[in-house]
Amino acid sequence: MKYSIIDSHCDTITKIEEENLNFYNNYISHINIKKMLKANIKIQFMAIYIDYNIPFPDCYFKAIKYINKIYEYEKIYDNLKVIKNKNDLDYVINKDNLIGIIITIEGGHIIHDNIDILKSLNILGVKSLTLTWNYKNKLACGVMEKIDLGLSNFGKKVINIMNDLNMIIDVSHVSNKTFYDVISISNNPIIASHSLSSYINNNKRNLTDDQIKKISELNGVIGINFCKEFVGKNKDISSLVDHIDRIIYIGGDNCIGLGSDFDGCEIIGDIQDCTYTYLIKNELLKRNYSENTIKKIYNQNYLNLLYKFFE
Repeated sequence: MKYSIIDSHCDTITKIEEENLNFYNNYISHINIKKMLKANIKIQFMAIYIDYNIPFPDCYFKAIKYINKIYEYEKIYDNLKVIKNKNDLDYVINKDNLIGIIITIEGGHIIHDNIDILKSLNILGVKSLTLTWNYKNKLACGVMEKIDLGLSNFGKKVINIMNDLNMIIDVSHVSNKTFYDVISISNNPIIASHSLSSYINNNKRNLTDDQIKKISELNGVIGINFCKEFVGKNKDISSLVDHIDRIIYIGGDNCIGLGSDFDGCEIIGDIQDCTYTYLIKNELLKRNYSENTIKKIYNQNYLNLLYKFFE
């Protein structure tokens, strides 16, 4: 059985624009339209990542430029549809050869200290915000900071506003204290769009068992990251599925999805691009996972979450 895919993180738009690649077909990026159609990607979260060293407001203006490019691509290619509401989501799910795009922002440095920017991004169709990219910003501390101060007062306000706007809070890249500050405030499910298990590979970017459990208890979803550095061990499909084993053992099979990080890092060798994602299914079948659980991982858990946020 070939499953449709919902992938909660890629950096493809940044790569396409910075390297001047053809978004429909090229041999360089992990993701393009032709590859997504072949891979049966039904919904792709497209992250707008702007280098955190670029100062505000330049980083904000660059993010707007990339958001505009996504809408330009939607006009050019009949295969793309930006999902902005429940009707869009229904339409994408029921239409063949159509890829739904969820626009996300990777890094709260884009909004600096301005709630109005967050609200404006939401109006432009941005559905999710990754609070930090590894380091501190006006909202929160990232995972690489030596002194972990967690959420700032402004960051706490951002969490409440995101709840009000039905925006998805993404805790990949955040520090330990930031994580627990978020779950103490948020009334909505959260995601870790591209993260793995620190029990399997003790990397700062991976989640502890308790964090996995907390995300599951909040009815959130963890997107499995394909990055070599975070997978660890043999850096292959088997090692990646070891992380799936652990996350399901701790949080159950309703809290896990795919969050490739395509075009944002060096991917495990078995997966050359998005058309090789089927290899994960093959390894799961070898380990006697049910078709029902595999479907949850490939699309159903994220689809259920999206319907909650597009009510």
